[in-house]
Amino acid sequence: MFSLEHRVRVFVFQVLDRRVEYLLLRQKPRAEWPLGPVVGVVTPGEQFEQAIRREVHAETGLRRPVHLLDLRDPQKELFGDLGLVEWPFAWQAGTPSQPVLDLHPGPQVGELQWLPFDAAYRELELPNDRDALVRLQLELQ
Repeated sequence: MFSLEHRVRVFVFQVLDRRVEYLLLRQKPRAEWPLGPVVGVVTPGEQFEQAIRREVHAETGLRRPVHLLDLRDPQKELFGDLGLVEWPFAWQAGTPSQPVLDLHPGPQVGELQWLPFDAAYRELELPNDRDALVRLQLELQ
């Protein structure tokens, strides 16, 4: 029987006075996972925004975005009778007048890092994540 799973991939960022910082995280155990965006499953009947808010809060402690952006271009893959669709989004967490100073990583998070675009791009291993980060950076310019 074929099943289809939907996931959100959320790029958390903050716009500061002279730069944009992107939050990348590593799941536990740290050595086995690359840095990447917040990732979570969309449960049946759940709206994307609900899944985004739930996952970002669970992994970072953040509750409300300044802005929530759809980065378009979902990625689709098939693994036998499992289909996976990953939906990229961006969550603006901080502004120049209210930067994010305190994060509360969830129990599955081993590491959190705020990085400028160039460093975040280099850290991302998946081409689809790099493409989504570039789209976000271009949208913010």
